[in-house]
Amino acid sequence: MKNALYFQSGGVTAVIGATAAALIKSHRNASEGRLFAAEHGLSGLINNQLVDASALPESMRLALSQLPGGGLGSGRTLLASYADNPEQWHRVRDVLISHQIGTIYVNGGNGSMDTAAKLVELSDRFTLGLSVIGLPKTIDNDLEGTDTSPGFGSALKYLSVSLMEAARDHCAMATKPSVFILEVMGRHTGWLATCGAVARLPTQMASPLILFPEVMFDPERFVAAVQASFTKHNACVCVVSEGIRTADGQFYAQQNAVARYGHEQLGGAGFAVAQLLREKVSVKVHVAVPDYLQRAARHLASATDIEQAEAVATHAVQLAQEGQSGVMVNIVRDANEPYAWHCDSVRLADIANRERAFPLDWIDQCAYGVTADALTYLQPLIQGEPHQTWRDGLPEYPWVEWPRI
Repeated sequence: MKNALYFQSGGVTAVIGATAAALIKSHRNASEGRLFAAEHGLSGLINNQLVDASALPESMRLALSQLPGGGLGSGRTLLASYADNPEQWHRVRDVLISHQIGTIYVNGGNGSMDTAAKLVELSDRFTLGLSVIGLPKTIDNDLEGTDTSPGFGSALKYLSVSLMEAARDHCAMATKPSVFILEVMGRHTGWLATCGAVARLPTQMASPLILFPEVMFDPERFVAAVQASFTKHNACVCVVSEGIRTADGQFYAQQNAVARYGHEQLGGAGFAVAQLLREKVSVKVHVAVPDYLQRAARHLASATDIEQAEAVATHAVQLAQEGQSGVMVNIVRDANEPYAWHCDSVRLADIANRERAFPLDWIDQCAYGVTADALTYLQPLIQGEPHQTWRDGLPEYPWVEWPRI
């Protein structure tokens, strides 16, 4: 009986533990083989840092389902092409053979799905007969081929709630015109920036001004919009994607020009916008950068997001049992009201390394907001509050002790 291997890759989410826990449960019910897991993604596979996930005690598996941050560890190592690094391919092959791996589950985003596609090539090159299944995960929601990606709904919920609370604070202190800026993740896509539209701010305040990477940032026009907002209330709220660009195509604030893992390390867009407003409008500006918080807030996760995170794992095992390979589990929306969805699959070759931008026709560029269609899409994804174990006033987040091989 062949064994299976699971690993997480890329930035983690508040619900990736739910996917891992559901995969372990589904594998136990469907297969007599063992389920191994690689610590810290592909690098753990290459370094033979494997644990026996199928032997994880049930109490620890249940705890894992409620943990943020990836209790298994993730990583940024990707599988290079065979021409660029044949030694890496041979090493991966040897480890897979030594542990009698027949199925690989890759839980990640765009780059991870490219690695999954390369693992299909690796299987063909060395005649391993692997079944390779991708499981979607990204708070950026930029994976092609799926209605949404587990992790996004919870990040959006956390940011929306945080913005509502911070706006109330900002409103209370705005005795004269001032600005609050929330900088959110999103190198090339503005899905998370939509928290500015999802959040319910007091009707007395102007709607948040949202800056999307998909729309060229015009400093002069933005300054005028901020000044106009002060005609309604002294408190102006803005949401800035880290990846906003100017007319020349450059990031408005680029912290580090060196690309690693194929992505730019960005940060500081909110502070750059704040400096612009201080110079042009002479107002007080506060900036908040949630950074890791937006992808780690399990205590405020979306129940819908958790349900989908578990469902993609269950469906992945089903696909493997059917002998499928070279596919990623996707989420298909059946209806908006009431919200209905199901899991299916798409070919890795069709979606790997492709980014899904926030639709331009969902952006109200005149008002720095979004359309009603965008809200219809977004609002079901943040619904529901899951059960969470608390102890002494804090969430219970134990360290997962994985059975060693």
